[in-house]
Amino acid sequence: MNLRPSGYEPDELPGCSIPRYRRLLRKAPSTNGWWLYSPPHPQKQEPIDFYRKYITLSTLKLAGGARFELSLDPLRPDLGNASARQRERIMNTTNTQNIAILGAGIMGLSAARALTGRGHTITLYDPAGFPAHNASFIAGGMLAPYAEIEHMSAEWIAAGLHGIALWRDFSKSRAIEFHQNGSYLIAHPDDKYILDRFSAHLPQHAGAHKAASEIEPALQERFKTGLYLPDEAHLHPAKTMAALCNDLQNKITFKQEAAEPSNIAAHYDTIIDARGLSVNDPDLRGVKGEIVIVRNPEFTLSRPVRLMHPRYPLYIVPREGNIFMIGATQIESEDGAHVTLRSAMELMSALYALHPSFGEAQILETLSGVRPSYPDNLPRIRQSGNIITAGGLFRHGYLLSPVMAEAIADLLERKENPYMVLF
Repeated sequence: MNLRPSGYEPDELPGCSIPRYRRLLRKAPSTNGWWLYSPPHPQKQEPIDFYRKYITLSTLKLAGGARFELSLDPLRPDLGNASARQRERIMNTTNTQNIAILGAGIMGLSAARALTGRGHTITLYDPAGFPAHNASFIAGGMLAPYAEIEHMSAEWIAAGLHGIALWRDFSKSRAIEFHQNGSYLIAHPDDKYILDRFSAHLPQHAGAHKAASEIEPALQERFKTGLYLPDEAHLHPAKTMAALCNDLQNKITFKQEAAEPSNIAAHYDTIIDARGLSVNDPDLRGVKGEIVIVRNPEFTLSRPVRLMHPRYPLYIVPREGNIFMIGATQIESEDGAHVTLRSAMELMSALYALHPSFGEAQILETLSGVRPSYPDNLPRIRQSGNIITAGGLFRHGYLLSPVMAEAIADLLERKENPYMVLF
């Protein structure tokens, strides 16, 4: 096949009549060159090693002219009529990009960090500042691939565990209150059937029933036993976002302003839209979450605890200084301005039922936010031209955002990623 830097569209290219090859060719962003493009392969029916090879205008010039012959044999992805020296220079060329990221929530910050680490030039846009006080800032911070199995199928567990490993590495030199002490799920005697039903969905060896006196002694007066999930973790969302912003100082350009992908697409090689509900996607909906933050010096926990209840499920996440974040509300609404009286009463009533000392706890804050969610409550990465949208993380923002960021970086570099098929 002969590729020309301009003058042809993919379907018009000589030798491009086979549909399998026709979809490999796309116009290179911001140039007149051609790229071999990694096509969607959700079932992985085709080998992807060949698809990683790409040609841009700069490599066409490097190869010595306006014409460049490329073999399209997937078993022999050579560089056609290029000399051995030209081929080596082409394949060793680093393809760094000028990338704009819209949205400084946990997805946008994770993408900025991952792409900066690979040498790309990043501009981060958010009118709310850095860090932005958005749904990510007030999240629970639980990293719970097993405890969230009712919202994610088992195939997501490996991705979630990888996300925990990435946060563990990030936390080694940063004070983000990361702890991998597992999670503990409990239920009142009348509600034990909910816990048993949940346990039946877990993979073998994911957890075990343990006495409260062994795992969380503060709970043993009202709860004798619970389900312990040792591989799970938690972190402090606000401190994590601040640490990410601090890491990115002097490495990227921050712009505290709004931006629309269509208005800036011509100025960047790639746009990553991570603005949550502001993304132009009719499939996205808002799910409101509300939390209460209290201080209780008479109570201690070492890990997140989930109270399984038919009407008032609750999770409580410990933070430094005997501070606890309590949440679990899940309301189909895009109005996240206020915590409702009903939700606050339900959360605090369930908290008091957990331990009587919370009757004297000090209420520090009540907060609400809206989580962007798709109908299946699972995140997605979508691409149209040089615009990539990444979002719909629902309750999995901290668990999966670093995994999605790696997948996006690999997508831009035409590398295989083991988790991309999920998104």
